Amino acid sequence: MRPSDRTQGATLIVSLLFVMLILAVIMSVTAQVTLAARRSSVDQDAILRAQFAAESGAARVQARLRVMGGLLSGASLPPDGAQVLSDLAALCGLSSLPTAADGATLCTLNPTTGLNSAGGGVNSRVALLVNAVGQQAFMDAGITGATPEVRSRFWSDLFSGTQGVPLNGDQDASTYAVSYGLKPLAVIRDSATQYRLTFEVPDVTITGRAGTATRTVRVRSNLPTLNLTVSQPSLAPYALLTNHHFNSADAEDAQNRITFTSRTLFSGPVHTNQQFRFEGKPWFGGAVTSAGCPANTLGPQCDAVSKPAAQPGAYFAGVERRVDDMQPSRDAPTECASGDRACAANPQVQPTFAAGVNWDSPVLPLPISGNNQQAAAQSGGIAIAGSVSSLSLYRDTVAGQDVQRLSFTRNVNGTPVTTQLAFGTDRRLRILAPGGSWQDATRNPDGTFAPGTPAAGFNGVIYVGGNVGSLNAGPNAAAGAAVAPFAGLTLAADGDIDITSDLRYAEPPCSGAHTRNADGTVTPAPCTNLNAQNILGIYASQGNVNLIRPGNGRATELGNNPTIHAVLMAGQGAVQVGGFDRGSALGNVNLIGGVIENYYGAFGTTSGDVQQTGYGRNFVFDPRTLAGLRPPYFPTAATWTVGLYDGATPVPEPRLRGDTVSTAGTR
Repeated sequence: MRPSDRTQGATLIVSLLFVMLILAVIMSVTAQVTLAARRSSVDQDAILRAQFAAESGAARVQARLRVMGGLLSGASLPPDGAQVLSDLAALCGLSSLPTAADGATLCTLNPTTGLNSAGGGVNSRVALLVNAVGQQAFMDAGITGATPEVRSRFWSDLFSGTQGVPLNGDQDASTYAVSYGLKPLAVIRDSATQYRLTFEVPDVTITGRAGTATRTVRVRSNLPTLNLTVSQPSLAPYALLTNHHFNSADAEDAQNRITFTSRTLFSGPVHTNQQFRFEGKPWFGGAVTSAGCPANTLGPQCDAVSKPAAQPGAYFAGVERRVDDMQPSRDAPTECASGDRACAANPQVQPTFAAGVNWDSPVLPLPISGNNQQAAAQSGGIAIAGSVSSLSLYRDTVAGQDVQRLSFTRNVNGTPVTTQLAFGTDRRLRILAPGGSWQDATRNPDGTFAPGTPAAGFNGVIYVGGNVGSLNAGPNAAAGAAVAPFAGLTLAADGDIDITSDLRYAEPPCSGAHTRNADGTVTPAPCTNLNAQNILGIYASQGNVNLIRPGNGRATELGNNPTIHAVLMAGQGAVQVGGFDRGSALGNVNLIGGVIENYYGAFGTTSGDVQQTGYGRNFVFDPRTLAGLRPPYFPTAATWTVGLYDGATPVPEPRLRGDTVSTAGTR
């Protein structure tokens, strides 16, 4: 073999070996890459499962808070004030609440352990919530077997402070771990009819695990601090509220019902503890509710605690229809019977419930005294013993200052004595002294006022221990304002209150009237001045609020088409027109506010849709009362409600923010 041939063969062999080496290296690298990819895929899957597990834990916490909101949405307490106060004291860990001023903190709570209790039975610290939310509400939320003990455990765990309770779980071969509890801070007395538990909604940290992978998710609270408010709600936010939906006890015995017709136009909430009667096409712009108590059943058979006698439904053109018989539905009923096509085609036989209707609402019992208003007047208002023959409210100017005048005349040993007071934006009282000068007014121990210092503060409440013979706007009766722009007033009397002149706000929130359009729709009166602060409440606790029409022989009387800006209430009587069935038609009472009454007082008589005597009603609801502006110390419902609030704003549930911060790890 030639030397060149041997060299070529060796070169070939070396080349083959080199190629084989390269292939081996490539195969080795490929194997390593494939193995690493498989490992990476397995690790990524574990991390994702850990992330999903942690997010499931966050969802569980939010679901628990959502259940809380749902349970509290219908929470209420019986009208047993002593028991409510006892339960509030127990929430503080006390046997009774301490005496405290409005706005005072009654107790601070342990933020670590919260209201939790390791013992069995019903935890007294959460007895208020156990009583407020019953077994049926828990069943509706999907929690069965909700005995008092089970409900106690739920609320104890929920308000368990920073210590929290474990809410661990697992899914898809992964687990999550989280401890959570709301952190109670304090119980505060806002007033004699409102208390609140302030609490924090803490951020939540959840750890998810899958194999050796871990993910930690932190979710922040949307509203860190909330209030659980326990209150007797004000009765001011109603366009109309009747206890008995009849003119009188005799009318109730005779089943002579009040009828809402096509002339009926209410823009705010309307409620009765009994049943409504409709004819034609009445219009309701606010929510309509009725408790469904038949005539002569209010009391033990139908009250705020239970309603065994209730018959949810209403009367349509004189025919009673229970909710299941309403056509075409309980939400949009007409006068029509089932199958009456001719009636169903008539658009003039269906009430308009623009904000919905509830035929089985709780009974709202009215207060039977003015004790709360009397106490407020004695502590910081004007408390007048006995009756007054005249009480004048009007805007005036004193020493160049815009003031609210308050003038009243009472009989002292057979002699009429008039007291003239005034206050400005500083809410300090001044008195017209015998010499004719305005001076600071001090409050005497017997509740009377005299010149002197320091000037007494005024909380806006005027209480009269008897009747108010003439409530009027003094020199502003014919024109001008009864209530100054800055004034919030409540007049409460044990007896009758006779209104004998127009009572106007300096800055009314609304104007005009509701208008029925040609097509049957309604254009509500415009309410464009909702930042106005002047407001007036008039409350006769035992008597009537009487609107004195012309021809009653009074020194001052209402004229045609009178204007009244106020929330009117007669706790045991009626808001009514004296002599409503005499004389001729006098136009409309133009009311901006609302009417709350035991019986539905008569204003006039009609023949068909034509006014015959007395007054018609042009009632425009004051929407500011729904937004929280109420006459000071205006009467509240006898029942207590429990609700969640962010300041003065209701909230449906505590919320965790959608954004999360997550970190990875291994173990």
